Amino acid sequence: MNQVFGMQAFDQAEKLFKDLRVPENVRAIAQQGVAASKEVYSKAVAAAQDGAKVMNEIADTAWASTKILNEKIVRNMTANAEAAFNAAQAIATAKSLPEITKLQSEFVQKLAAQTTEQTRELLDLSTRATQHLFETAQSAAVKSFKSTL
Repeated sequence: MNQVFGMQAFDQAEKLFKDLRVPENVRAIAQQGVAASKEVYSKAVAAAQDGAKVMNEIADTAWASTKILNEKIVRNMTANAEAAFNAAQAIATAKSLPEITKLQSEFVQKLAAQTTEQTRELLDLSTRATQHLFETAQSAAVKSFKSTL
């Protein structure tokens, strides 16, 4: 039921009770019932709209965090691929087996350190994004709850 239809239904019910020839006490009770129902309906519509706003805010926050994490992963993959190609190029132009071994060893050490740092950064970023999402959800829920009171 959309909001316009709901309001029209309540208006029609009020008109019906005004036009009927019923005892005054019955009409008063019926009008009070319609008024109470209209108030409950209005509060339910407001709560549903607030809930939709909360869900949109949470989804927007989650999407922004996901986008940041994905961009960081792509940058890390690009950096790792470039390092691998640079090492491969250096190894391909090496003049001796000991030089190749040294270049491979340096690459593995550099890649291990780089991967450790990238993992630490992603974990930190993910933790902060999750914390921000929880804070956003909590804040939105509190706002929504206060607006329904």
